[in-house]
Amino acid sequence: MLMTNEIILETPFGALKGVKRDGVAAFHRVPYARPISGERRYQLPGEPLHWSGPLEASQTGFVAPQLPSRLDAVMGVYPMTLDEDCLHLEIWSPVAPDASVPVLVFVHGGAFMTGGGSLPCYDGALLAKNSGCVVVNINYRLGPLGFLSQPGFAPTNLGIHDQIAALKWIGQAIGAFGGNPDEITISGQSAGGFSIAVMLANPACKGLFKRAILMSAPLGLRLRKAEDAPPVARGMLEVLGYDPANLEPMRTIAADRFMEALRLLQQKPQASPVPGDVAPPFMPVIDGDLIKRDPIDAIIDGEGSWCDTIIGITREEYGSFALGNPLFANFTDEQLKAEFVRVFGDGAEHALAVAKSRRAPAHPGAILADLRGDEAFNHLSAEFAAAQGRHGAKSYMYQFDWQSLRPGLGACHCLDLPFLFGNVETWIGAGAASIAGADLAELQDLSRTFQTALMTFVHAGSPEGEGLPAWPQYGENGTRLHFDRRVQAYASI
Repeated sequence: MLMTNEIILETPFGALKGVKRDGVAAFHRVPYARPISGERRYQLPGEPLHWSGPLEASQTGFVAPQLPSRLDAVMGVYPMTLDEDCLHLEIWSPVAPDASVPVLVFVHGGAFMTGGGSLPCYDGALLAKNSGCVVVNINYRLGPLGFLSQPGFAPTNLGIHDQIAALKWIGQAIGAFGGNPDEITISGQSAGGFSIAVMLANPACKGLFKRAILMSAPLGLRLRKAEDAPPVARGMLEVLGYDPANLEPMRTIAADRFMEALRLLQQKPQASPVPGDVAPPFMPVIDGDLIKRDPIDAIIDGEGSWCDTIIGITREEYGSFALGNPLFANFTDEQLKAEFVRVFGDGAEHALAVAKSRRAPAHPGAILADLRGDEAFNHLSAEFAAAQGRHGAKSYMYQFDWQSLRPGLGACHCLDLPFLFGNVETWIGAGAASIAGADLAELQDLSRTFQTALMTFVHAGSPEGEGLPAWPQYGENGTRLHFDRRVQAYASI
């Protein structure tokens, strides 16, 4: 039986009333900036909010307005409360306020359109308890509220600005929770990992965190300039019956109508010249300020070397996007040959033969998924790891190879998340196809190894430790640690 009791904590911004369960104090819906709904919808996050009297922080926080995720089948479906007032943190502390332990900050993924740090799949209580670290999840603006690109109408990259504001708040206040502000590691998955790359490439972010863990960051999705971003906002206005040339209604349209407009647009998707392309309609943009150029280019040139890093991929990242997608299921040999000619030109025949030799069964859709996964995730993650080491940072890489029992899903995008948080039963209960039907003891043992290695990095700057597999730095031989039923490091060829 879990012991539960109320706890009140003093922070530099006011008192919080949270709840302590099984030795871990939890504080939910903690504001790191003033509410951004209403007149402040398209403003930059301002100074931290101060309050008087204990602020109720025992109820799960809100997440940004959104539609159902395209990865619900893979990750499961979780209860959530949608609200524009979402600039909140979820904080779990396993230590007394006078402690000084490392901090892990997590930035959720979801294609910059879905997800939330308040979702049960990202509950940090068990991770905090097992690691002895303070765990913090960030909620930030998404979709047309966080990544609208209309220069002159609103600031760009608001969702990234939110994350930076959250990190500044954490740096000022985390000591009240027993965390050490000089020992902050930021971790993010998918869009969250890409967001971290943006911060690594921006010298102004130095000092916000000490280490970083990027999980399945889609570094191959090249950023557009702000003025060249897709005109999604105008399309939303048009389907709602507004003049698409006048953006002003975007400031006052109710958030649920935003989502209805997106739903209607998704019913009429634009055909992409790239088969299997899943680039989201809302992404960060090169604005000449927060983002001066594509972050992977800056990192390859050494801009991220101020921070030691782990970067990881899953073996079949695109399994999550191919699941249930008729384009992959019905892709033909002729279409595959044409796509390899488009990508590789005169080298298409050789590249296709190699690709087929690496995939069993060599179904055209599976090979297309491999190709897209290499482009979006795999190749540039390896380039990232190499660049970090080349420019003097400690650089580690992993590949998650343990695979789902669901046919065709493989070691898919998002698969490593339940192993990090350790709450595999929560994922199973939510219907996550990624780990459904697997042996619980196997899941828990692999989670223990994966979680402990990453959190050893958070504690000590290296993922190696007593009772853990050897995990050398990436180095010239491209060593990465493979997580499967047997965990072992291999050099790349």
